[in-house]
Parts: sequence; C-alpha cells; structure tokens
Amino acid sequence: MRWIREHKVVSFLLIVIVLALGFIIFAAATGGDGGVISSTAGTAAGKVMQPFSSLGHKIHNGFASFGSAGSLKSENEKLKRENESLKRQVASLTMSQNEKSDLQSLKKALKYKGTGDSTELVSGDVIAMDGTNWMNMLTINLGRNNGVKKGDLVVSGDGLVGTVKSVGAGWSKVATLKDQDLQLSFMVKSNHKILGLLTGSTAKTLTGYTLDSSATIVQGDTIVTSGMGSYPAGITIGKVTNVRYDSNQQLQKITVAPAVDFESLQQVAVLI
Repeated sequence: MRWIREHKVVSFLLIVIVLALGFIIFAAATGGDGGVISSTAGTAAGKVMQPFSSLGHKIHNGFASFGSAGSLKSENEKLKRENESLKRQVASLTMSQNEKSDLQSLKKALKYKGTGDSTELVSGDVIAMDGTNWMNMLTINLGRNNGVKKGDLVVSGDGLVGTVKSVGAGWSKVATLKDQDLQLSFMVKSNHKILGLLTGSTAKTLTGYTLDSSATIVQGDTIVTSGMGSYPAGITIGKVTNVRYDSNQQLQKITVAPAVDFESLQQVAVLI
C-alpha cells in the first residue's frame, strides 16, 4: 500500500489499464453484444489506449523519416560528386579552348607581310621575371629542346614581347621591349611612310622619335615594326600616348605605351 501511495499516478494508470483490459475481455467473451456495458467498455478502452497508439505511430513515422533523410543525404552526396566531375570536365574543355584561342591570337600577331602559312610557332609560358627595371627580362620554359635559338622573335597575342638573348635546354631568357639597350625601328600602322626609332626606358613606356621631324603623328596612333633590323614588319608595338617637338634637337619625340601588358603576361610564342 505504501508503494501505491508513493506512486499514485503510476498506480492510477495501471488500474485504468487493467480495467480497460477487463472490459475488452468481457466484450470479446460476449461477442460484442454486451449492451451499454460493452459500449462503455469499448469507449473507455479506446480513450485509454489512444495516447499509446499515437505514440506508436509517431515512433514509426520518426523511423520512416529518418530512413528517408538518410536516403536524401546519400542522393545529395551522389549528385554533388557528379556535379564536381562535370565541373572538372568543363574546366578541362575550357582550358583547352583557351589554349587554342591563345595560339590563334599569337598567329594573328604575326600576320606581317611575307609570313604566309609557313610560320612555325612554339608556344610556352613565362616562368620568371628578372631585372630591376620593370620586367626588362623574362624567363620562359622553352629552349634548345624546342628548337629555340638566340635572336628568335618572341610575341604574345597582343603584340611584340622581345627577342631571345640566351638559351638553355628547357629555358630561354627574353629581352623585352623594356630593355634599355633596345633599338627598334617602327612605322605608323595607318601610314607606313612615317618611320622612327624607339628605345627602352625605366618607365612603363617606350620613348622615341620620328625620322622626319615634320611627320604627322598624333596621340592614339598605333605603331608597328618597320621590317628594318631583326624584327619583321607589321608586328604591333603599342600606341602613341604623347607627341612633342624638341626644338633643341629638332626632333619630333614620342612616348609609346606597349600593347603587351608585361605585368600580367603568362603565355608567349617564339618564332623559330
């Protein structure tokens, strides 16, 4: 009796369950034909068992949801893997397409008079930038093993980069347009009669002058190689950014911004 007093709620529930079971047994024994008593017993049993039945359904549904969530997680992981695989394939195809585009740009940069379709280009990457005067020397991953030799012309898709100065088995040093020893003959793209000479400088521009001090050259003119010296004709050098007349030397001096962005230069081609 002491236990019952200390556990009143549990005792009450046990009594109710026992009574409900008794009513169910009674109803079963009478075939459900117990009149008011049987009906009352069924109703009471239903009320008592309803919470337990609901709890059972919730537990069942919880396990079902858990299984469904596990299936969704597995499916998501599978889709994620497939997506990553497709991304890699797209990146590979894009890289290949970009390389083809770069080579086409390099070929366009070399469409000077007399080149024809026999021009042989070998494409490579810039692997180091040397020198203290704003990238006046580059190292590329092409050398004797690729057929490169000293004096070969180096270009990018934007225009003239420079010439090969020294060669190793798998590397070459390239003197760029920024080399202070540069002596480069040029002509104006829109008027080949206007000729001049460019030299390298420590600034981010080239400096030079026209051979004819009265030549009409203006800011924005594109200048290209003239074909005199070691550079073939027609390769883009850059654009004129400033023109001034030097009365002391009686020369029309110009400043030129190179077409090639040496700070971001990554791929080049050597004409061999």
